[in-house]
Amino acid sequence: MPESDPFSYVRVAAEELQHSPDYQFDNIKREAPASFVIQRTMEGAAYFANAAGRRLVGPGQAMLFTHAEPSSYGYPPEATEPYRLRFLSFYPGDLKPLFDRLRKDFGAVVRMPDNAEGTALFDEIMLRYRQRKFRDRLEEAELLHRLLIALYRDQVHEVQSADPIEFGYHYVRNHFRSPINLKGVAQKCGISREHFIRRFAARYRESPGAMLRRLRLEHARAMLLSTRLSIQEVAIASGFASSNTFGRAYRSRFKHRPGDQR
Repeated sequence: MPESDPFSYVRVAAEELQHSPDYQFDNIKREAPASFVIQRTMEGAAYFANAAGRRLVGPGQAMLFTHAEPSSYGYPPEATEPYRLRFLSFYPGDLKPLFDRLRKDFGAVVRMPDNAEGTALFDEIMLRYRQRKFRDRLEEAELLHRLLIALYRDQVHEVQSADPIEFGYHYVRNHFRSPINLKGVAQKCGISREHFIRRFAARYRESPGAMLRRLRLEHARAMLLSTRLSIQEVAIASGFASSNTFGRAYRSRFKHRPGDQR
């Protein structure tokens, strides 16, 4: 299969039981074809180590890595019980940016609890691979894409109670085209509007209002350059309440009217 192929596909999907420190891998030294891997702990624990440090990966968690990076994993020398795992190794095709974004935003160890959407898709892909029941390679690629999207969504959901400011950051990024406002976002986070704005700006060096406006304007500018939609249609599709509000914000940011972009 040529590595320029845009469609992802599963290379290996399997379940294993390890109980010896001999189970160790240094990814930078792997001789197998470069693959992207999602490895979920079913029982026991494994360790995963990279530039961010070493951590244990227990039940309900998964490690995300590639076979061409400076990371390592294996059976922890301090472990006292077997490590049961399921892993999915795949050629990423055009999914590499999504896989990279998932790891950049949430790290190489992510949550995969039993009742999560991503876990259900992970298990479905494994089952179809074992039984050779993919309808075709397009369905295989589609399911892998859905899996990464679901994993991303699951991580956002996990941080809602653990870190409401980070949840708000992802919420704004994922909903900026909808008619949301900061009071509503803060309510989703479970904190006051003032607290949300103050903590958000301190962490991300940009106020949530400025980020929301920037994302909407960047999206609108791209639409103006690539479509013939009316100014009103572009405004609504980018999350603005009206073309007048959009026009004022656009002139303030880009120093010319939206229509001049064309």
